[in-house]
Amino acid sequence: MITRFRNLFTSAEAAAEAAVSPVRPVLTALMAGLLLLAAVWIIHPFLPPIIWGATISVTLWPLVLRLQAVCFGSRSAAVFFTILAAIIIFFLPAVLVIVIFARHVDAVSHFITILPSLQLPAAPAWVGRIPYVGGDIIPFWDHLRENSLPGLLRHVIPPPEKILHVLLASAGSFGSLLLEFVLTLVVMVLLLSRAESIIVLLEKVSSQLGGGSGRALLKQAEITTRGVALGVTLTAILESLFGWVGLMAAGMPMGSVVAAVMFISCVLQFGGAWVLLLSTVWLYFTAPLMHAIIMLLFALVAIAGDNFLQPLIIRRYVRISVIIIMVGAFGGLATLGFAGVFIGPTLLYLTETMIREWAGVPSEEEEGTSTEAQLSDK
Repeated sequence: MITRFRNLFTSAEAAAEAAVSPVRPVLTALMAGLLLLAAVWIIHPFLPPIIWGATISVTLWPLVLRLQAVCFGSRSAAVFFTILAAIIIFFLPAVLVIVIFARHVDAVSHFITILPSLQLPAAPAWVGRIPYVGGDIIPFWDHLRENSLPGLLRHVIPPPEKILHVLLASAGSFGSLLLEFVLTLVVMVLLLSRAESIIVLLEKVSSQLGGGSGRALLKQAEITTRGVALGVTLTAILESLFGWVGLMAAGMPMGSVVAAVMFISCVLQFGGAWVLLLSTVWLYFTAPLMHAIIMLLFALVAIAGDNFLQPLIIRRYVRISVIIIMVGAFGGLATLGFAGVFIGPTLLYLTETMIREWAGVPSEEEEGTSTEAQLSDK
């Protein structure tokens, strides 16, 4: 009798465990998710420097390995020189842009003040001699010159006092920006000093989540982040330096400010050629013709650079669409700050890769490889 009752209770406990077992993994995953969200919420004030530091660390990790080999195996020396390289490549241009705008705040404010009162000059005589369209351009030009353009600028451009207030607020936040830079460097030192153990941990997590596909996505994220970060940053630096040389050679007023605008435009994926083209138009009407010709030559080279330099650098690492880069850069900038310019395209590209793999659609690299194989067979 006792044995029968014991078996009855044992079977009841086993049935209860069997009923609960399907729910237990869901509860475990839910608790893990809540803990992860709580951890993210706790470190939320430090997320920008953490994301920024991780992005630069991933980008410059091959440089750390090369420098460590040169420095007789010293990781500390390699990390030190890598931090210097990060300051020169990623931080120094941003600081220079801020300093340039701060030094020319009065000139910029004065220019913005008089800009709505400016009018287009009379159309050059050769415009009316353009075949087929010259007769239509002249009336439209005169209409802009007399009515539309000054009124439009008055509505588009905010009052000078408001612009000055924004500039002063930006100058006041320079200390917080500097603090974020310092925290980013601290994050880089911590990550690069323990990079191998962090890589092993990430590989184990990706393997647990997705097996071989998870490890492949992790590697793809590393390569994409490195390609986008180097492509966007180096292109912006080279084009703005080239534009600054052209602006100085053409005698453009406030050339350093225009070069800073060109750098920001390149980072935001607008390119820098349009800045030099507008400078060419300005010099054509306000300076001798030779100055405008010099500026036009630099603008034409910048147009070629917009379409050649950045894709050349990025495609050394990954074949990523220009549309993904632009959309990801804008979305990432709006959500994650400056580091989002690099993180946004990477996330979009990984999402596209996952969808292609799930749907069985070959990627651009696989399509290119198959096409080359077919051509070689023929």
